[in-house]
Amino acid sequence: MLPFPPPLEAFLLGLEDFEEIQRLQRRLMYEQAERGGASLILCEHPPTISVGRAGSRVHILADDEELRAWGIGVHWVNRGGGCVLHLPGQLAAYLALPLEPPGRSVAQYVDGLHEAIIGVLAEFDLRGERRTDLPGVFLGTARVATVGVAVNRWVAYHGFTLNVGPYLSPFHLIAEPGPGGLPLHQTSMESRRQRPAPMHRVREAVIRRVESVFGLERHHVYTGHPQVRRKERAFVYAQSLG
Repeated sequence: MLPFPPPLEAFLLGLEDFEEIQRLQRRLMYEQAERGGASLILCEHPPTISVGRAGSRVHILADDEELRAWGIGVHWVNRGGGCVLHLPGQLAAYLALPLEPPGRSVAQYVDGLHEAIIGVLAEFDLRGERRTDLPGVFLGTARVATVGVAVNRWVAYHGFTLNVGPYLSPFHLIAEPGPGGLPLHQTSMESRRQRPAPMHRVREAVIRRVESVFGLERHHVYTGHPQVRRKERAFVYAQSLG
């Protein structure tokens, strides 16, 4: 009897410190290089800006004092792409997947991430689209998801963010050219649907779509990992009444 193929191991975490998750995904990436299969971390982050290889401090419009006022930390990471603002209500998905075997290219991995996101949006009656001139997935002219990846030891990792229902106002802190050189606008699933998109349903859809797109036949789900010890408190923005 043939052994079962390696599964997708999904870690459903909550609001997590950004650096803790970076350490966890690096550990999982090295593990996947040895055993195959794939691992997927699904979590949210407190207000954080991550700057990829194509990003720069000049893309962050706020000065250090304004960033502190918003409670936003800045971290430089080795993924592709530019500046990404992470917020509660945005789903961060970190997928570690060996490229060999079965001989996937980085381009196929990136295409698969876009396909999975578009499939998730379709389950919520939203039509996501890719653009040839801009990275990510769009609803109309506004971006709802970012994609950025890295590769180490033939394992692709990092992944994507999906704006489920974050507070959209802080996105003005990042400058990124959009269609026709105009500022790139961000949107969310809930703002387009005009009704809730429950996070637990979105996470379930992401697991299904990742399995289907990358040919993973089964999955194991965990609600924690021993390496993640520092939980973040709930974080919300509220309008001042003063």
